[in-house]
Amino acid sequence: MSVIPSIVENKKKTLQISKTKYPLNDLKADAQDYVSTKKKVYRFQEELKKPYVNLIAEYKPASPSQGDISSMSVNDVISIYDDNPVDMISVLTEESYFKSNLENLIKANEYTNKPLLRKDFVIDEYMIYEATLNNSSCVLLMSGICPDIEEYLNISYDLGIDAIVECHTYEDLNNALEYDPMIIGINNRNFNDLTVDLDTTKNLAEYVPNYMISESGVTSIDDAKKLVSYGADGLLIGTSILKDKEADEINKFIKELSNILKK
Repeated sequence: MSVIPSIVENKKKTLQISKTKYPLNDLKADAQDYVSTKKKVYRFQEELKKPYVNLIAEYKPASPSQGDISSMSVNDVISIYDDNPVDMISVLTEESYFKSNLENLIKANEYTNKPLLRKDFVIDEYMIYEATLNNSSCVLLMSGICPDIEEYLNISYDLGIDAIVECHTYEDLNNALEYDPMIIGINNRNFNDLTVDLDTTKNLAEYVPNYMISESGVTSIDDAKKLVSYGADGLLIGTSILKDKEADEINKFIKELSNILKK
């Protein structure tokens, strides 16, 4: 059975608490003041223009499919990513199943200047303004979970940040393309049963008109090679980088990935 309904319900509760402490109108005003002092630079898009496949390494303490993944602190993980050939960094901020929070995105900013993705189940515009105010370069909008992809894309663009529209099926993708997103994320994981099939990227790649990021399922260098051959512009990898690894093992695996992606 899918864990998504439970995650969404929990997210609604935490958002209600956040809105009580920091009302949406105040958050909007502060986020807009924040971006008014910065040049609008769509940093994820800029990275994806590079003539190789980008590595988006993820800070991910746990997941529904894997349970606990890493006990390393966000400070230590982000420092490792900053010192290695990682192009962008994804930070989970979901509390219930991924055991992270918005505070970890805030901390990540202290240890890197690389573009940051706020990875979460965005169900409210509030979360986009939160991400912006905390110097996120990008947010994830999940097909079937994001309540209004068109509106949330426009909010993101107005704030000068990128948005990845995540899809798993042809139907997801076809619906998303109506809004001409610059970045499509193909999630190889089926959220109904948590199984992974890398051919999801292979089967949908030809229909993606702009940038394509392949997400989930890389367990080995050979998996990364497959997704490169399928035409991905970027690979988002978390579990296999961190799972049961010490710092030196993480360094080694990232360098091995980089040798494949940056040919």
